[in-house]
Amino acid sequence: MTTAFPLLRLPYLVLMPVLEQMEFLDRIALSILSKRTRKYVKLLKMKSKNVKLKWNSNRIEMIVFCDFTIVLEANMYIDEYQQSFFMNRYKPVYSWRDSSLLPADYVLSIMDVVHCKSIDKFIIVRISEHDCIPIVAKLPKIDQVVVEHIPSDSYYSYEAIFHKEKKLLKVLRTVFPVSSAVTISSRFQNHNHLREILKGNFDAVILNHFNKLITLNDLWITNAKILELYYGTINVRDLNRYFKLWMKKICNDRLEYLKMGIYDKKTVDLLLDGLNAVPVPIETQREFRVLGNVKQLCSHERIIFEFDITRVDGRTATIRISNYGNVIFYVWPESTNLKPNLVPNQTSLISPFSNSCIEHLERLFLSFLLVCESFFLFYSTNFNWNPDCDVLSICLSLLIVFLVCCFLNLLL
Repeated sequence: MTTAFPLLRLPYLVLMPVLEQMEFLDRIALSILSKRTRKYVKLLKMKSKNVKLKWNSNRIEMIVFCDFTIVLEANMYIDEYQQSFFMNRYKPVYSWRDSSLLPADYVLSIMDVVHCKSIDKFIIVRISEHDCIPIVAKLPKIDQVVVEHIPSDSYYSYEAIFHKEKKLLKVLRTVFPVSSAVTISSRFQNHNHLREILKGNFDAVILNHFNKLITLNDLWITNAKILELYYGTINVRDLNRYFKLWMKKICNDRLEYLKMGIYDKKTVDLLLDGLNAVPVPIETQREFRVLGNVKQLCSHERIIFEFDITRVDGRTATIRISNYGNVIFYVWPESTNLKPNLVPNQTSLISPFSNSCIEHLERLFLSFLLVCESFFLFYSTNFNWNPDCDVLSICLSLLIVFLVCCFLNLLL
């Protein structure tokens, strides 16, 4: 019979070198045993690049990355057996059953050890039949929630899909307060369920699959900074009305970026009707930044029309139309108001200077004509001038007047 080695009874100066010699997976397994072991393992200052969670039916999968390399994979079951498996690509599997701890407890413990403050992605693949609200309620800050799949009506009845959507919505309501972005890759059968997501106070809402026409009411209730509706379309008149509401500052003041498709591709004039849009040359080089990142077009997508509109408070926005029929709406930051985002090139530097020179020459010429007319009127009425008099003196007088006008104009 072997006796257990009293590892934690070692002096601190001896214990830490021992923990440093342990493999990564062994350290994680040790940290989960108790709060005391977690405290010592945390002192090793292991740092992760990001943490990803995937909820697939009755299993929660946790993946920990360090420098884009998977260093830990954990499968935690939320069924009646409550088993957990910890592994990585090259090491053996640690498995145990502890019904007193929820999978979220393991997630929080591991994130604390690897000094990770938020979950990079929380991916929902399938909804479990077990009650998972106590689990997801413990999750920390989530950078992005991704809903991958809900079974289509070809396999389930409408009632069954409606029930699954309600359970999904209940989970989303729980994690939304700690999430800043949501990506939906599933088609919602019930339109009201989708509207609850659109009303969320997110930084970004992305709908990858949308099989119904977006209405003006759907856009009216949105409150996200970024709204991307792929495969979702809208009537041109509704989109035109939405832009008019934005210009009056009575809808989604937080909006910074909108991208969606046009259902009725009649004319650009219908989209811009009543917006007082100013055309922008396509070759104008501008950098569109959203949440700190530069927004790029998809491959083979190019802009064919670009216009600027202005809100009642002076805020500027750009409407771009691509060859794919997508409308891209970008709101410029208040501090820059479009001008600092212009990429300086030869054309943009010469154009303001040439325009300024032309304006000054026009002012000088008009002023000179006015002065000449006044001078001739004064000279002819007071000195009885006629064409036979000395032309040289008159020309010199006009030259002096012209130089005086130039000097006064430069001062103004």
